Amino acid sequence: MRMSSLFCKTQRSSESAFTLAEVLIAAAVCVLFGAAAFATNQRLLIALKSQKETTAASMMLQERMEAFRAIAYSSVASNQSGGSQNPTAVDILQTPSISEAALGNLTETITVSGYLLASGKTGSTHTNQWVRNSQYPTGNGTDTYPNDASCPPNTPGLACDYDLVTVDILLKWTGPDARPRIRDLSAIFGKGNIGQ
Repeated sequence: MRMSSLFCKTQRSSESAFTLAEVLIAAAVCVLFGAAAFATNQRLLIALKSQKETTAASMMLQERMEAFRAIAYSSVASNQSGGSQNPTAVDILQTPSISEAALGNLTETITVSGYLLASGKTGSTHTNQWVRNSQYPTGNGTDTYPNDASCPPNTPGLACDYDLVTVDILLKWTGPDARPRIRDLSAIFGKGNIGQ
């Protein structure tokens, strides 16, 4: 037996530590996990805002369509304001809806066009169309159906020439991720509806 090996035994330390490389790798994994969680959270917030806007647009479309259902057929087809006593499509467009505040950079287009031609009438390719946006906050008529001289007085040409008209409401706005968004709703109205 060698004497030097008996006296020179090294004792193992009970303390152990990580190397710098292991600590740096662990920190990088934590940073990567945190960045992924943050990115996921951002996408979820955008998706929630987008869903909120979609719901607001659907509510606005329903609000507008209910306003059309409550007025007379000739008022639906009219291209002139009827005032508060006899509201028309123009008056509906000029009144901001309750739900539109959530929609950024909103453009609303309402088009009233002929659907079923009345007997003996020829009709026209024109429609009654209005656009409301930041440039025209109370709406702007972009196309007007001409009045027919053979129609009774105070009867819009569209209401005289067609037994049925269609109302198309189109909403365009910019979503939370700067993506253009669109929703629309159409309905057909005939003579003898609720307000008639």
